[in-house]
Amino acid sequence: MLETSARRPPERSANGGRRRTTNPLVWLVWMLATALVATACSQGGTTPPKAAPTPLASLNTSAMQVPRIEFCRLVPSTAVRAALGSKPDSSTSYGNGDEVDLPGVGKEVVHEIGCSWSTDAGASTRAWVFGRPVDAAYARTAIASSRSTKGCRVTPGPAYGTPSATQTCRLAGGVTRVRHAGLFGQTWLSCEVSDPAAQVAAVQARADRWCVEVANALNTGG
Repeated sequence: MLETSARRPPERSANGGRRRTTNPLVWLVWMLATALVATACSQGGTTPPKAAPTPLASLNTSAMQVPRIEFCRLVPSTAVRAALGSKPDSSTSYGNGDEVDLPGVGKEVVHEIGCSWSTDAGASTRAWVFGRPVDAAYARTAIASSRSTKGCRVTPGPAYGTPSATQTCRLAGGVTRVRHAGLFGQTWLSCEVSDPAAQVAAVQARADRWCVEVANALNTGG
């Protein structure tokens, strides 16, 4: 049976002084505490998991307030990269009344505020808001017009404003384009992703995520 330090006489060191003894139980507790601290420190240094992006279907568009402002700098660069599938090689932005070279349209004076990013491989992503207030009647007209665009069809999808529409297009050169557009209060917001190499489902997924990021970047509704 082990004796405790309380039962044995104090030991002395070589120079005649008392040698300090350690209770085995105290030593065990100290070792366990040290191990726990070391484990906690090592776990604290790990990178926390990233939050999953909000699905388009879960976006609470009815509570969002989208102003008609220059917003390009508000959009996270990570959102642009995810939408393109790689880093952008070029970007443009424009304001209400600027002359803009629009894809498939040519140079035109626009009444929009928007921006676009693209890669040398042909992928592109855009977002824009109409420069003036819009009512539901105009929004319905815009949606009806999108149904007649050659090579495009309006497909069912989660609401992106009220009213809203999702347009999926197969354009020249085999480019797939997915666009979401909708009315947020009095602001008509549009966003899209185009890619000549990706499958429709992949472009759809990237467009869904991109349009959520754009709406969140613009939202002032809290």
